[in-house]
Amino acid sequence: MTEWLLQFAMPDEPTVPEPPAGITVRPFHTGDEHAAYPLVEDAFDKWQQRRKSYPEWARHTVERPTFAPAMSALAFNGDRLVGAAVSLDLPETGEGYVEEVAVHRDHRDQGIARLLLRHVFRAFHRQGRRTCTLATHSDTGALALYLRVGMTVRHSSTVYRKGLRPAEDVARNADELSR
Repeated sequence: MTEWLLQFAMPDEPTVPEPPAGITVRPFHTGDEHAAYPLVEDAFDKWQQRRKSYPEWARHTVERPTFAPAMSALAFNGDRLVGAAVSLDLPETGEGYVEEVAVHRDHRDQGIARLLLRHVFRAFHRQGRRTCTLATHSDTGALALYLRVGMTVRHSSTVYRKGLRPAEDVARNADELSR
């Protein structure tokens, strides 16, 4: 598996594309976390080893001291939440960080993730941040999206795994070699 840390440099204020028909975007408000949680978990089910409980998800996102609701973006189709970009403000790095980007499976391939990211980038730029980062891995298939939105790879690492043989196979081979 390969993991990437991507960055979006923002010397100038990023432009935001027009939303698809029927889609509106706004910043994260108090109370949105209860709708964002199932959306994110449903979107990540395919790639994560297990589903997080709400308290666990909240500890890693909306309850963190660095959670940046004003720099997080939500996409709606009418009253229905269909996309979320949950962001962290990292004052020690001077950068914004996108913790999660999720779009409901029924609304994918419409440009909503790109729209959410551009809203986040612009919000961070308006707060004086000139770089925004996020991490992804090869299991998600999202690298192409992030590159199309203008992000570049800052760092990557690849982990190679090799399965180990069962202990009885190793013992049998050792026994055969000793004969």
